[in-house]
Amino acid sequence: MASRAWFVDRYGGPERLTLRTRPDPEPGPREVLIRTAAIGLNFADLFVRAGAYPRTPKPPFVPGMEISGVVEKAGAEVRGLPAGTPVVAVPIFGGHAERVACPASRVFPVPAGADLAAAAALPVIFLTAHHAIAQSQVRAGERVVVTAAAGGVGTALLQLLARRGARVLALAGSAGKLALCRELGAESAAVYADLRHALDSGFGGRADVVIDAIGGATFRSLWRRLDRGGRYVLYGFAAAAGRRGLARLRAARGLAAMGLLSPFAFVSSCRTLIGFNLSLLPLHGTDLRAAAGEMLADWAGGRLRAIEGARFPFERLPDAHRALASRETVGKLLVTV
Repeated sequence: MASRAWFVDRYGGPERLTLRTRPDPEPGPREVLIRTAAIGLNFADLFVRAGAYPRTPKPPFVPGMEISGVVEKAGAEVRGLPAGTPVVAVPIFGGHAERVACPASRVFPVPAGADLAAAAALPVIFLTAHHAIAQSQVRAGERVVVTAAAGGVGTALLQLLARRGARVLALAGSAGKLALCRELGAESAAVYADLRHALDSGFGGRADVVIDAIGGATFRSLWRRLDRGGRYVLYGFAAAAGRRGLARLRAARGLAAMGLLSPFAFVSSCRTLIGFNLSLLPLHGTDLRAAAGEMLADWAGGRLRAIEGARFPFERLPDAHRALASRETVGKLLVTV
């Protein structure tokens, strides 16, 4: 059988995405073949398309980190995922396709009766948020700053941090996004230009934890405000992004704006800098599966929300990339297949 997939034949902007037909992938012994229902779009997908994400394949390849769908075929060594099972999956690469072969360790059953297309908005944002909070060991009452708070991972972070009883300052790119941040549990919310005032008025000028997807000058400003014993999680570098993906001049400026960090200063201040990207998550198989199961159950039970943005049809997937790159979207963009 054959199906369609979006290929990157040369790194670059959304115009590099090419839709064409290919033979359906054949799952390996530890893989399943999934008929895609929807694709969750992530900021990291823009960097993959531009060839700037860790471990990105060489062209030609199919990008795409996150999907929902139905298992069509399971490899000989796979257990518990028979044909017909509704699932979400995190293939990291290969998800921008009508049929996707994915390691079974990154595939998670969806509760019966759940909206399969909506489920595509869940795994990447909540697993990334779960990992960031676990790594930074957030405790009840601590002052936490979240950047890109109205985006996919940001909206997941706000909900999970509220559960922990953390005091959260949400930062977003426009005033129109702040009401949503407060609704999801942020104690206060501000645009980046008001960062200094928001920290001074609400947190006494300091933060115990920062969870940052931006980097660049935002990193430098927030690192200076990290209290003794504080933890800084950097899981993205949106400061380097342009409408075509990676903006190299902007990236260079962003790196320069972050400044130089002295290892001795880490010791004297007892501060910690933690960095990770999504491709690390599959290495944490047992923790990943437990977190995914809990997340999906809470979502199905109405205890967690995936904040959806716009939906695009599969044929307009490059337009979804353009919309996400505009930095004007709220929540998670989905592509329906």
